[in-house]
Amino acid sequence: MFAFQMYLLGFDIGSSTLKAAIVEAETHQVVAIESYPETEMDMIARKSGWAEQSPEVWWQNLCTLTRRLLVRTRIKNTDIKAIGISYQMHGLVLIDENQHVLRPAIIWCDSRAVEIGRTAFQELGEMNCLKSLLNGPGNFTASKLKWVKDNEPETYRRIKYVLLPGDYIAMKLTGRIFTTILGLSEGVFWDFKQNKISQAILDYYGFSSEILPEITPVFSIQGTLTREAAEMTGLHIGTKVTYRAGDQPNNALSLNVIRPGEVAATSGTSGVVYGVFDRPIYDIKSRINAFAHVNHSTEKQRIGALLCINGAGVQYSWMKHQVAREGLSYNDMERIVSSTPVGSDGLCILPFGNGAERMLADQNLNAHVLNLEFNRHTRAHLYRAALEGVAFSFVHGINILKEIGLVVDVLRVGNDNMFQSRVFSTTIATLLDLQIEMVETTGAVGAARAAGVAAGVYKSLEEALEGIRPTEVFEPEMDKGLCSQAYNYWSSMLENKLSQKGNKSNAIERVRQTVTKLQQELDEKSQELNMISMKLMAKNELLEQMEDAITRIQKLGDLKLIQIELKKMTRRILESEEHESAWGLIEDRFNTSQDGFIAKLKSEYPDITIDELKLCALLKLQLTNKELAQYFNLSVRGIETRRYRLRKKLGIDIDTDIVLFLNSLTY
Repeated sequence: MFAFQMYLLGFDIGSSTLKAAIVEAETHQVVAIESYPETEMDMIARKSGWAEQSPEVWWQNLCTLTRRLLVRTRIKNTDIKAIGISYQMHGLVLIDENQHVLRPAIIWCDSRAVEIGRTAFQELGEMNCLKSLLNGPGNFTASKLKWVKDNEPETYRRIKYVLLPGDYIAMKLTGRIFTTILGLSEGVFWDFKQNKISQAILDYYGFSSEILPEITPVFSIQGTLTREAAEMTGLHIGTKVTYRAGDQPNNALSLNVIRPGEVAATSGTSGVVYGVFDRPIYDIKSRINAFAHVNHSTEKQRIGALLCINGAGVQYSWMKHQVAREGLSYNDMERIVSSTPVGSDGLCILPFGNGAERMLADQNLNAHVLNLEFNRHTRAHLYRAALEGVAFSFVHGINILKEIGLVVDVLRVGNDNMFQSRVFSTTIATLLDLQIEMVETTGAVGAARAAGVAAGVYKSLEEALEGIRPTEVFEPEMDKGLCSQAYNYWSSMLENKLSQKGNKSNAIERVRQTVTKLQQELDEKSQELNMISMKLMAKNELLEQMEDAITRIQKLGDLKLIQIELKKMTRRILESEEHESAWGLIEDRFNTSQDGFIAKLKSEYPDITIDELKLCALLKLQLTNKELAQYFNLSVRGIETRRYRLRKKLGIDIDTDIVLFLNSLTY
């Protein structure tokens, strides 16, 4: 028995929303669950296949969420003994030496690094990667970091640490910077054969090991709340952070899936099937991924085999918000779907519209609505076809897992995702001839329970997970023949689209390479024009100064004063020549590192002078005040004055990093 009442707090940092849960430690009872914001968080998609989010927004939302939860429950912050963190996997957060974020996070469904990972897989050796990393480098965190290194060299140069989303949130709470073996494995930085950070990945991508944080156990005292974090969240200073894990391993833990042979599934924004093995496993075709599970250790290996379907809940959400009539809830859609025949009268939807799909060999197939008849199909058919499309994707994926030895008799799922739909769950149960056990829990609840282990509230993980029981069981109760017919048709449409994609891929790649080459040439010409423009501006400015000087001289009658003015003119001409010579030394470097920068500056600040343009360019290249003083032939104090005046002209406040501001100015 506990001497006094204590609580555990869990966070689940998703890409759509954040969730928090408070669990009463002794009884394991969930006191409250809260989510924020009410609408799904925005994703930044500057190009097709890209997906970014601001880590600062995650933190701000977490602070708001926590304060609301404390107000709602009226629990004393001193009674919360530990905090656990679950987070969206595979994200890339970059911070500098001051713990400032350098760019938006490249999140899990961003597919820009697919080709980088594919090339690395081939050049490092496919079997070498699979045996050591359990995966190809793929579109994971390491490959995303390589993309930054190649495409944003100035950002890469300023990196102090590479973090996963959970590492970032823990840092904001505690001020301490750690990662975990679990996190390193999900980023494909961990070598399971050597039981250490993969030197092969670091060497191949050209990374220094110093940008990876120190490792802390998944269950450990990972820091305590700082004063600033306590003030922002409403929590108590010194509260311990004792657990962090990626959302899928954590979801499995939440469902008490921690032993070999146990299987969990979820269908939120993405869909996942997660099975636990007692040995390192991999898929020769790289359709599934294997990472360290939450309770993995060298002595007692626990590997989670994860199959991800990017286009899952996000498709059904899209259907609700873009197709369904306003005000229609998911429960309303379920009633409509239930009255629509299995197979949706031939309407078929492939849900792969949320980036490259690992189980489809990293192809970005996009979503497809097939066999639509305007005089036959209604919104009801679209709803059911969308639901069945995701369910069929799960069946397709689980069949892949069966190929590598996963035995699936029972599937455990949470009660806060698409598995709430009886149509969805029974479709899967019928096609795979298994039971689906729904457990009343969430990732935030699992994180809260897990936080109690290292905090000493529970003696073991097994004790922390006591009392988890199914609240509902879905059986194979649909017509197996009709379900199989609809699934087989869906599978044939999938194979057809994959075949078309394969035939087009070579031609598309040739076009892509041509476009890339032309874009590079265009960028080079643009930079040349920018340089010529700057030089012309400098010449014009010098001519104007000489013209003013000659006008002044003509008005002078004193020979001595005329000589003084002539010396000034001579000195100004010499300074101009020195500047032009010095500029030539850095011009090549500037050309290779800027992206429409000068054009953007002149467009947004038309009254900016040539010297101010040069100062901006040199600041962007990270020159020190001493180096700038030598270039401009000024004192360091003179450079500080120029920087101050430049800030005023650009409208930059004192708290804004001027280099970050200048880096944001690109076309």
